[in-house]
Amino acid sequence: MTNVSTDHGTVLPSGSSALVVSAEGELSFYLPDNPLDAPVPHLVQLLVAVLMRSEDEDWVEEMLGIFEDQSRN
Repeated sequence: MTNVSTDHGTVLPSGSSALVVSAEGELSFYLPDNPLDAPVPHLVQLLVAVLMRSEDEDWVEEMLGIFEDQSRN
């Protein structure tokens, strides 16, 4: 995948979606400019679910614990 950058940051490939964490720790969600009736891909739905659950501190701590456990293996 080619990574394009500008003075504003990285440009997403056409049709891509992204969940981005800023340097300040804030989440932003980016979607392509699709028609409103376009189906939402399964993995994009997963990003939305993660964004929604990110406000649940217990869930976040549980996910970080799983990540740490996996990192040790």
